[in-house]
Amino acid sequence: MSRLFLFGTLLWDDLLTTVAGRPVTVAPARLDGWSVERSADGDWPVLVPGGGAEGVLTEILDDEARARLDWYEPAFGYGPEAVRIGDEAALVYRAASGAGGSGATWALDPWIARHGARTRLAAEEVMRARGRMPPDALAGRRTVIQARAHSIVMNRDRRRPVTVGDGTGAGDIRVEAVAYPYEGFHRVEEWRFDHPRFDGGRSGIVDRAISFVTDAATVLPYDPVRDRVLVVEQVRAGALAKGDPLPWLLEPVAGLIDAGETAEDSALRELQEEAGLTAGPEALRFVSRYYPSPGGLAQVLHSYVAICDLPDAAAGLGGLDEEDEDIRAHLIPLPHLLEMVASGEAANAPLIVSAQWLALNVEALRLEGGGAGG
Repeated sequence: MSRLFLFGTLLWDDLLTTVAGRPVTVAPARLDGWSVERSADGDWPVLVPGGGAEGVLTEILDDEARARLDWYEPAFGYGPEAVRIGDEAALVYRAASGAGGSGATWALDPWIARHGARTRLAAEEVMRARGRMPPDALAGRRTVIQARAHSIVMNRDRRRPVTVGDGTGAGDIRVEAVAYPYEGFHRVEEWRFDHPRFDGGRSGIVDRAISFVTDAATVLPYDPVRDRVLVVEQVRAGALAKGDPLPWLLEPVAGLIDAGETAEDSALRELQEEAGLTAGPEALRFVSRYYPSPGGLAQVLHSYVAICDLPDAAAGLGGLDEEDEDIRAHLIPLPHLLEMVASGEAANAPLIVSAQWLALNVEALRLEGGGAGG
């Protein structure tokens, strides 16, 4: 029945309440012999020997609140360890042995500003997983959980221009309930809500099921000197599930946007991972930001064309083994690609969108000249 000494992200009341499932009473406390530093591996706190760590001491928690904290912390590699706060015995969640500090001070307020909104959303998903999976499986899913939360925060911060329609917003929708029957690499959500109708009335409760997929960036490399593009080929489970006799699809380079990344960062990273092409931000040309199928798919795609040098050697095999990627790159003359769009051979939406953008802008790109990558 020990109290807990908290020194890091759980000092934020909003996050602590989300994890514990209720408000927790705390009092200022100090853990002598330890200091708080920014981890050498990223922007989170670790305890290192020396000095004194300022934090808080919790009330004695009920079994449910304690069990929730004992579920949340191991997912991030932290486990309970006995300490003394003055004359009182307590427990502190410490990083596993070998997790070192960077020598830099870690501070809560800047962390909240950079990561707080995403972390709180991710914590809600982590807590929903309690009882559904073992802790080691949850730990392996941290990256995609954070990326999902990141995509929600990024979309909340953006408002599209409105030149058609009256700009009715999400605040006019009454959400009755959201259920999460499945949360894995993707997430299935079941929504019940009521919305305003165009005739001035209300819809009544409607039920909708969606697949929530982390936002992604796509990038089509184009060489304006050789007038050709690079596309990648890989087997796609979605095409297989639809009964397509040809489930290997041609696509632009693409990948999910990781937590903390911009769409541009993701596009450039995927260029290297999938196609072995190195390019800088100046090589990217923005094509569009769009929902591929918002009736049942919660995902936003950010599509780009990248000005690249594409010699014959750029074709070949690629992908990351740890992500089970088996990718083959093809070099295709732009006129041939446009013929493929017209014939239906190009059946991937981002490839079609990017090819059509290229058709509209190719003359300007040729005038710019080549060489923003290699």
